[in-house]
Amino acid sequence: MTDNEHSILSSNLFFLSSALARRLTTEANEQFAQFGLSGSHALLLILIDDRPNIQPSHLAQKLVLKPSTITRLVNKLERRKLIVRNSKGRSSHITCTSKGKELVTALHQKWNELIDTKKQELGDRYTSVLTELMQDTLQNVISD
Repeated sequence: MTDNEHSILSSNLFFLSSALARRLTTEANEQFAQFGLSGSHALLLILIDDRPNIQPSHLAQKLVLKPSTITRLVNKLERRKLIVRNSKGRSSHITCTSKGKELVTALHQKWNELIDTKKQELGDRYTSVLTELMQDTLQNVISD
């Protein structure tokens, strides 16, 4: 790799954030595969359990995803009978089924294990600072 190639990658915020996101997403997806879910499906199910009758638009906003992506994720959870979607006029509301609620505890536990593993790999302080920086950055980008 030439110095120029190294420089354009090592100092490029867009590349670095995407590369980190791909790496962490792959790790999460590998862990949630035991449930037949991706990390995104797991987060979505947890959010639905936390907020029964949540609207898809609120899920899209919370997860910073396009509505079409939420629809695709919700469809899979619905096919697996983990959630139900109730339509009222033009709006729909999503709630966990009893089967979904049973899975949420295991999903919370798996997320905690993943975070603990990352803290062991990177150090607790580093993980906390990185998380805080990403939260602040995301809030600044979203609010623009």
